[in-house]
This record gives sequence, structure tokens and C-alpha cells, in this order.
Amino acid sequence: MAPDLFQWGIIYDSQTQKRIKCNVPTKTPINRRIEGNFEQVTCGTNYTTILDSNNRVYIVGDEPKNGRLGQGDDTTIVPTLTLIKGQLPPIGFISSGPSTTILLTTDKRELWGFGKGIGYVAKQILQCDQSITHCACGENSIIVVIDGVQIQERRFNRDDFITEWTCVYRLSDPNDRIQHIDTGSSVNGFVTQQGHVYLWGSTVPSGKVATEENFRNVTINEPIKKDLNLDNDRPVQISCSRGQFHAHVLLLTEQGCIYAMGSNYKAKLGIEADQLFTGEWTLIELTRTCPFKMIATGGIHSSALSADGRVFTWGCGSDGRLGHAEAQGHRYLYKEHEPRPIDLLNNKQVKYVSSSYYHMAAIVVQ
Repeated sequence: MAPDLFQWGIIYDSQTQKRIKCNVPTKTPINRRIEGNFEQVTCGTNYTTILDSNNRVYIVGDEPKNGRLGQGDDTTIVPTLTLIKGQLPPIGFISSGPSTTILLTTDKRELWGFGKGIGYVAKQILQCDQSITHCACGENSIIVVIDGVQIQERRFNRDDFITEWTCVYRLSDPNDRIQHIDTGSSVNGFVTQQGHVYLWGSTVPSGKVATEENFRNVTINEPIKKDLNLDNDRPVQISCSRGQFHAHVLLLTEQGCIYAMGSNYKAKLGIEADQLFTGEWTLIELTRTCPFKMIATGGIHSSALSADGRVFTWGCGSDGRLGHAEAQGHRYLYKEHEPRPIDLLNNKQVKYVSSSYYHMAAIVVQ
């Protein structure tokens, strides 16, 4: 069965050739027959990138500025899922920031990229003798993890890189390794194999439950430890807010529970509605009985993929980003205080989910 990509929120409609607010998941048109399956999806601002099982990279979107669509210029719109331009080695992992996408090769020795700060066509931006075990792309910087212990960063502006690759942090415990890392718009984080959680950025949640938001600025060179401290469960994945304001973070454990921290603006933490902020990990109650396998924060909403292949969303539903039909006609008033499955995808098997500030995408295998 051919793979499908579904998108919702603010997306480009190829039929009307306009940017629209799509309140429910809609299948994305493909301009050629796909050999193999879709393995990963990642969302940037007004574009979506796909990696397939043959290690090729596709893109769809309507904002070519700074070359973010990888088509060799800053004018070509890509209304249907299309291969990016250029000759690339086999790619095994992709990550998108708002305007930049990075591509990690299957041998984990090279990092390629295109878009803001890099160029209109994918090119190599790092070659390493050691293994690049993780990577993540933000708004103005790229993070790589070398051999699971050393974090290197390279910063860029609109036109080019402004720094070389610099070692910014190294795990002090020789017996531990970084398991997952994510960069958001103003808060970032990683989790280690031993279950430790570290955060850094300009808006790291600080303090306990409060009626007002409380953040602190934490440098990447000295990330703050924010462990979950559970004896019978361990964090395995972290997702950081795609919004510059009202930052929040989600944490997924190996038993499928989701914990939230930060601003509860627009109910995006999925916890008690009258709890406006928390600087401590707070369990989303639904996840006690409904296990999850993936998390994806937006800016003013959140999402997660359940173990049985359903997509849940919560928070602000403006512009259709929650994927619920009830959002039609509402701009800012529609909210979901608790995680709720998207009806249109309930009878399908979802493999992967991703979110930008304005839209979401999911890989559907049946």
C-alpha cells in the first residue's frame, strides 16, 4: 500500500493554489510514484519534509524564501510532494527548523542541509570521523551530538554561517550517553540513557506551580538538570516549544506517559486548566491509561502519537492546527484542555507525527 502524508493547519492547497486554513487532516498530493515507504516527517514554517525508506528526501510547501524548499532558488513553490534538488548521499534522518533543514547520512558521518543560512540546494555542512549520533535544527543554529557525549553547535543568520562548529557541552559521566535532543524557538533540551533531563535556552521554566509565568535564561554551556525522578520509569524523548513566547516542554517516558512543564497558555500543557504555569514535570493524566510513543510540541498547542497509532492534540485550535472539525469558524476561542484524538485519523494507522508553529503533518501507513 502506498504511503500517505496528511497535513492540517495553515497549508498550501494545490487545487486553489492558495494558502488555506485546513481544520482537518488532508492528504497531500504527490507528483510521482513513491517506491518504498515514508519513514520520517518534519515540519518547518510553511513547508514539510519527508524521508523515505530508500533514503531520499521530499518536500512540499509554498514559502521558497532563503531556499527553504531546496529547489535551487527562492521563487519556486512546491505544491505537491517533490524530491529536493541536488545529488545527495543516502539520508537516514532529517530535522527542520523554521527555515532550514538538515540531513544526516545513513553512515552518520556527514551532515547536509539547505535553506536559511546554507543555500538553495542541499550541500555538505559537516564531515566527521566520529559518529554523529543525533542532530537538531533550530531557527538560528544547528546542534549535533558526537558519539553520544559531545554537543557541537554552529550558528547562522539569513545569509550564511556566522560561526564554525564549536563544542559547547560534554557529558561528564563517562558511562552515560545522550539518547534524544530537541531544539525549540526559545527552550531546548536533551535526555540521557540514564534518564537525566537537561534544559537550556532563553525561557527555561523555573519555579513551582504559579499564577504567572516564570522563566530563566540558561546557557547551552551549562544546561540545567531537570530530572523526572521516577523509580519505575525513565524519560526517552523530549519535545520543545516551537513558539518564542509562553515556552513549554513535553517529556515522554519508556512506559508511554507524558509529562509537561512550562506555560499552560491556551491549555497546551494538557493539565488542570486553572494551572497557568509549572516549573516542575506534571503528568498528563490520560497517559496513565493510554500509552504514547511520540510527542511533538507546537507553539500554542501540543500533540502526541499513541502506541496504537492515533494522533492526539490539545491546546489552541486556531487556524486548524488541532485537526478537529469544530475549529471551523473559530480563530482564538477554540481550545482543547485535554489530549483528544483526531477523528479523521482514528481509523488509520499513523506512523510518525511532526509539528511547526502553524501546521502539523503525519505519515499514515494504512
